[in-house]
This record gives sequence, C-alpha cells and structure tokens, in this order.
Amino acid sequence: MADANKNPEPYQEWVTKFRHFYREFPIFIDSRYARALRSSDDYECYATNGPQVWKTIGDEILFCCRVQSYEHLSACIVAFLGALDDYGKILDQDGKHMDVKGAGWIAAFPAPNVTVEIAGKDPEQTSSSDQIDEEFELQADSSPNNFDFLGQQIDSGFRAAKNAAPDRCSLSIELAWLLAEAAHSEVFPAKFSYHGRHPLKGVIHDRPYPIIAIDAERSLARREVRKHERAVTREGEVECLHLRNFLESFMKDEGIELPLLSRHGIDPEESILPQTYRDFQAAWTSTNQENQSRRSNEVAAVDAEDGTNELPASVNANLDAAVAQAERPSQ
Repeated sequence: MADANKNPEPYQEWVTKFRHFYREFPIFIDSRYARALRSSDDYECYATNGPQVWKTIGDEILFCCRVQSYEHLSACIVAFLGALDDYGKILDQDGKHMDVKGAGWIAAFPAPNVTVEIAGKDPEQTSSSDQIDEEFELQADSSPNNFDFLGQQIDSGFRAAKNAAPDRCSLSIELAWLLAEAAHSEVFPAKFSYHGRHPLKGVIHDRPYPIIAIDAERSLARREVRKHERAVTREGEVECLHLRNFLESFMKDEGIELPLLSRHGIDPEESILPQTYRDFQAAWTSTNQENQSRRSNEVAAVDAEDGTNELPASVNANLDAAVAQAERPSQ
C-alpha cells in the first residue's frame, strides 16, 4: 500500500544522483588538492592553480589546469585519485551499484595543441585577433570553461580514457611517462599497471598504443584477490623506472615529442625546449613583427589624413623660407 503522506519526487532518482555528482565532486577535488599541497610549505605557490572544471560531457566532468612542475602534477593527480576514492565510498554506502572512474592526459600549449575561444561565452573578453599571446593563454587558465582545447594530444587523451574502469585510472602515454619519472624520483606515490598495446582509432595511425593505468581499487577484498592472482600468474608489479624507459623508447620510435616539465623551483632550460615550440616561437615572432609594422603604417596613414602628423624638418624649413620671402617688401 502506498504511503499517502509521502510527497512524490518530480524527477527519477538518477537525476538527483547526477546533480549531486556535478555539484559535489568538484568540492571533493578542491578538498583533496588542498590536502596534497600541505605535504610541503613550498607548495603554497600552487594554491590557486588547482584543477578546474573545463566542461561536462554527458555523465563526465572534465577538469584541467596548467601544470607547472612534477610536484604540482603529483598534487593534481593525487587529489583526483583521492576524490575518486572518497566519492566512490559514498556510492558504495548507497548500495545502488553506481561507481566512478577516471582518466588523465597532458597536452602542450601553445603548440602543437591550440586554445580556442568559445563564441558567446564571455563577449567582453572575446578577442578579435587570431594572434594569441601569453595573456590569451592566462585567460584560458583562469576561465577554462570559456575556451576549448584542440590537438592530437587532446584527441589521444580522449581515446585512451575509454580504457578507464572503477579499479584503474587510465593515462595517456605522455602523462604516464611524466608520472613514472615522478614516481622514480619519489615525488609521486602510485602503482602502475600495464595492459598491453591496443589500437586507438586515429591515434598514431591506428598502430597499437600502450594502455597504462594507475591502480584505483578501493576495495581491500578485491586488492587481496588481485594480489593472489598475480602470484598465480607470476605477474609482477610494473616498476616505474622500466615503465618510464619503455614509454620513452616508444615515443621516440613513434616520433612523439617527450613532454617537458621541470622540478619545483627550477626553470626548464631553453636549449631543451621541444622543437614544435621553437618552431611556433619563430613563426609567432615573425607574424607579430609583421602585425606591428602593419599597424604602424595604418596609424601613420590615418594621421596623415587627419593632418596630425608632423612634416619632416627639411620641408618645414623650406616652407618657412618661402613664407619669409613672400613677406619681404617689394622694391
């Protein structure tokens, strides 16, 4: 018999669940990120550079931020993994068999990937120029939801994310390489797993792509099962140094540039900047100089029409002499 005193909900239960997820999960990220930064007093400089919501796609929330060092990257990934664990435990208590899973990738800007403004998002800040600069990129950092990010590394990241599961956070090979290096340097604490190579549509010409993940299993019982399974199959854990070396060799063989990231407080050397960035820098400088020259010529032309530009000194001297000659009394 139905409870006549109970008010019916206007929406199905899944609607409420998703609204809670969209509202609460970013808060979990912020909390975990603040906790990760407390591991060192020096990390206070990253306090305002945590993961931000970029956009939502269906039942997914995409976060992004500009990564500044290995330590900063570690804090971001640790925060994300911690938020997945915290929110997953809440879902476990609910008993509705819902779960969360995550994936991560990294991309280089302003080349070879690009930042694009989304028309109509913020008309007051929309740029009318196609020539981007650091100020443009900083706007994207502070308000990523007003921008889109395009490029091969973005595409491959989305493709690799399809291999994510509740017990494993899938990684692009570039991000996995950085995290393996960070783990080897004891900056990042995580256990990696390797799942062979599988083609990802449109990535490296559909050749087999290494599937790398971070262990995200939160169930102690299932961790125990996995541990015994490894003993039976004689499968060892992936050693971070071997993983880094394997991915480095793979990327060099495929012509994929290694991502550049420095340790905390150390600026990257100019001599080791990626070739795509140096090519972009040269082209940007040339285009910027042409634009400045064109604008100067346009200003000069307008001034000439308005009569606001000054005549050359030699012309002024000749005019003065002519006027003086005309003013002399005739004899």
